[in-house]
Amino acid sequence: MPEPSGGGRTPSRGRIRALLPEPGAPRALALSTLVGQTGSGLFLPVSALFFTRSVGLSPAQVGLGLGVAGLIGLAAAVPIGRVADRFGARGTYGVSLLGQAAATASFALVHSLWAFVVTSTLAALAQRGGSAARGAVIGSLGEGEQRVRLRALLKSVTNAGLSIGTALAALALAADTRGAYLTVVLLNAATYLGAALPLLRVPPVAPHGGGPAAAPRRAVLRNRPYTLVTLLCGLTSVHYDVLSLALPLWIAGHSDAPRWSISAVIMANTVLVVLLQVPFSRGTGDAATAAAAVRRSGWILWASWTVIAGAAFAGSAALAFTLLVAGMVLHTAGELWHSAGSYGLSYELAPAGSHGEYQGFFSLGRGATAALAPLVVTTVCLAKGSAWRPATGWCLLGLVVAVAAAAVPAATRWAERDAAHATHRTSAPIGALPLQEPA
Repeated sequence: MPEPSGGGRTPSRGRIRALLPEPGAPRALALSTLVGQTGSGLFLPVSALFFTRSVGLSPAQVGLGLGVAGLIGLAAAVPIGRVADRFGARGTYGVSLLGQAAATASFALVHSLWAFVVTSTLAALAQRGGSAARGAVIGSLGEGEQRVRLRALLKSVTNAGLSIGTALAALALAADTRGAYLTVVLLNAATYLGAALPLLRVPPVAPHGGGPAAAPRRAVLRNRPYTLVTLLCGLTSVHYDVLSLALPLWIAGHSDAPRWSISAVIMANTVLVVLLQVPFSRGTGDAATAAAAVRRSGWILWASWTVIAGAAFAGSAALAFTLLVAGMVLHTAGELWHSAGSYGLSYELAPAGSHGEYQGFFSLGRGATAALAPLVVTTVCLAKGSAWRPATGWCLLGLVVAVAAAAVPAATRWAERDAAHATHRTSAPIGALPLQEPA
């Protein structure tokens, strides 16, 4: 009897391989991401308790320190991105990870508000700079569809790492001692060091910016179409804040669903993102397709939040939970399309050699939304009064997001025309150029 050929295992192996980055630099970058995000997931759930119960700061002081650090980090995103373009993205990313390790470890020495502000600011600068440089590294590892697929894979890895870290953080939360919290702080710092090591397997990114052909300073700030796309994609990214802030409070205070529903729907979102981000990203290496994905995400998110708002009027806990699950499935689809489309646009609309600067600028859209979203979503989606008021707020917020997303394709076409016009100007014969700029 002949031995089985093993062909029955090929499809499953192929599916598993499809979920993994390619060997070499992409896989090394994925390992770096997994290690670093596991540390972040470990620290985030305990950070507030560490700073209040162990360091001795008040909640207001923690909010003030993180707010100041966040604003300074936002302001530094573009300059540090330009440093990555000029001196090499891989090296800048590695230095940023080392900076995050040092800043995070320094939290163990913090005992005053000012020390907390300084340390948090250093951590935010390293995090923002690392994000911009990482974007430039990803941009160097492929083009179009290949680049977007890698970014999608890294998002799946990010969610997996955060989930692992969050699960481990439960041990420190259960202990609730300074020793346990300090262990988490130092482990988080160590993960940043560990995340820097796999970068040695990533090829250096050639710097751009040493000669007369270098892009002018603050070039991205003069790119109005790219700025508009950044603003629109940043506004529509409010879905992250809806998931992390508005939804848990909505379930707990405005629905009959059991409290464990909060963990259930958020875990469902995490698992679906890990499994589906890559399939949802197919085709978004093209700017027009990426813009269409963002537009689609807006309408899906509007439908999702309308369904979630309906949970307030469900007559039973079972029906409320069913509506929440259905709304979360739609929300996840909107998130996946928005992420994929945004990734594609951030790269495809940026000029070659300026990915660090442009990725740093693109992150400002999300950063500004994250700063304003807590006030907006709590005011709109959690308004006091009868159930109709906050439910209407969910629907209105969804409509605003849908309209902003619907404008992305037109803004993308403007950006492509502007880029084509700039290319035509720079490639025209010298004799064809005007001697003087028109007034």
